[in-house]
Amino acid sequence: MGLCCFGSSDRVEPGPSQNGGRRRKESEDFEGVVNERSCTDIFFLALFLAFLGGLGYGLYYAVIRGDSNRLVYGFDIDGDVCGRQNRPLPNITTSGKDMTRQTFLDVESLTLNHNLDPVIVGRCVNTCPTSKSPPILNRCLAIQSSSAEATNWFLTSTGLAKFLNQFAIDFQLCWREVVYLCLIALGLSLVLTVLFRFLAGAMIWLLLVALVLGSLGGTGYLWWAWHGMRGTSGETSMLAYAITMSVVSVLILLIVLAMRKRVELVAALFREAGKSVHAMPMLLIQPLWTLIALCALCAGWVYAALWIESAGYPTRAEAGPVFFQKDTYLQVIRWYNILAALWLSQLCLAFQNLIIAGAVAEWFFTRDKSRLTCPVAKSIGYAIRYHLGSLAFGSLLIALMKLIRMLFNYLERKLRNSTTTCFGLVTCLTCFCKCCLYCFEQFLQGLCSNAYIEIGIYGENFCWSANRAFKMLSNNALRVIAINSVGDFILFLGKAGVVTAVVFVGIELIKDKPGVVYIWTPILVAAIFAYLIAHCFISVFEMCIDTVFICFCEDCEINNGQDQPYFMSRGLMEFVEKSKKALRARAGRDRARQQQPKGAYNNPTMDSVDEHGVWNTGVPPPPYPFHPTAPPLSSRR
Repeated sequence: MGLCCFGSSDRVEPGPSQNGGRRRKESEDFEGVVNERSCTDIFFLALFLAFLGGLGYGLYYAVIRGDSNRLVYGFDIDGDVCGRQNRPLPNITTSGKDMTRQTFLDVESLTLNHNLDPVIVGRCVNTCPTSKSPPILNRCLAIQSSSAEATNWFLTSTGLAKFLNQFAIDFQLCWREVVYLCLIALGLSLVLTVLFRFLAGAMIWLLLVALVLGSLGGTGYLWWAWHGMRGTSGETSMLAYAITMSVVSVLILLIVLAMRKRVELVAALFREAGKSVHAMPMLLIQPLWTLIALCALCAGWVYAALWIESAGYPTRAEAGPVFFQKDTYLQVIRWYNILAALWLSQLCLAFQNLIIAGAVAEWFFTRDKSRLTCPVAKSIGYAIRYHLGSLAFGSLLIALMKLIRMLFNYLERKLRNSTTTCFGLVTCLTCFCKCCLYCFEQFLQGLCSNAYIEIGIYGENFCWSANRAFKMLSNNALRVIAINSVGDFILFLGKAGVVTAVVFVGIELIKDKPGVVYIWTPILVAAIFAYLIAHCFISVFEMCIDTVFICFCEDCEINNGQDQPYFMSRGLMEFVEKSKKALRARAGRDRARQQQPKGAYNNPTMDSVDEHGVWNTGVPPPPYPFHPTAPPLSSRR
């Protein structure tokens, strides 16, 4: 959920008072989420638009030199596409034949050109020869008799052919039940977001108690086993196991005792996140738009890849087949298209995170929650109008890191196929680099996610927000560890609970279905979809928890609970230093609000006092100094 670096105390120290020390610049006159914003990271927005323009030109360059039908239907040794009326290719005199009746490509061999691109050698036919396989992706593949016999023997002896056939039949019979189970998973995920609000504390403590009791029980069992094995050859090994388990149990017990306050904070964050989701149910449909955008992006990327891979200049080797040779620009467009897919997909995810973060921050920093007006729509407007550049910047960082990891994997495969004398050392170094890149990528993802929360609060640029988020998480690292360990495990248990419930309901629905042989096959498909559905909803809840935590830290940094009241609820205020004073101050404000005559006070928040300690009632101050503890003016005269 977050990042961790340094230590922190049990409670958050509130910021200094306005009269007693220097305060952070952004805390001055802070009245909630900043509404006066300007466009951030315009350079990266311009870079993103220029990147899209370059992608468009690259696709145009590939389209005029390629034909997606070459990959979809295949082409023969002269470069003519099967099943199509072809035009003559430049420098290929034998091309341009009418292949509308020859719809299948009879594959004869597969070779590699000098660029290591695969070249399929074949001819267009009406039907696949009897010695070849049935059409697979419009290709007739050669199957050697020995391979066919071995495959048939394997499928027959293991029963795999019968199983695959029955699997298709079972799924055809139970597809309606699979749809019902997906709808049940959707409903359970919605219920789960409500249960997290009320049962998170009990679930967390049950988990920790079970962990402690399990470790102590395992330790006792190992010592009992060691006592029974005294005098045997396994005594020394069992003693080592028992001592190791004892040390682990003591460490677990000490960690639980030391983290108990932070675990209570995790439970409070779950409750506050549940309140925010309950107040803004439109947050739960954000993954739906993200999923639609990612599906459209995937389809567009595949279509673009077909044109890029089919593009090239027709070239024929001596007495060989025609292949389409790619120039340097087409080679670059390949990686350009991959980077575009990575950047756009990360941009969709970043847009979702910023929408959730902005809406939850608006909810957190609003004292009177009944006055909230469409915070989700407001967050969407801010993201589109002001922060597309920041989203492009953050998503570009993650996309570049993923691209570098892909290049390392490509380099490793190349080295594996080469005859390198120091292959072991090179493999070791590449694995080390891949591990470091993976860790850095995870760090970047956490940093970007929390930077979007700061952008949702202050509306600043990405670098400022990332720096601010890093400081907040560094100053509260132990709480971040508690959220990442205990909180993530509770969320995982929620996903597992949804999948388990779907499996048991599926067994009851399908067990008496006539004609179904393998009952677990449709249930397995439903369980996979149930996990994906639960993950979508719980990812929203996870982002809400992270946002509430950052807002909690910001509230403690900005305010002190007395002359500058907190925005947080009473439940979160218990985890702040000097919380009793803050609670007494809030109780005093509540009593003053109740005693205020009707119509004399127009500000519903009533969260400030003047320099003399008098509550601000909205009435203009008197022309003379007012001292509530001083004697009347007549006696003073």
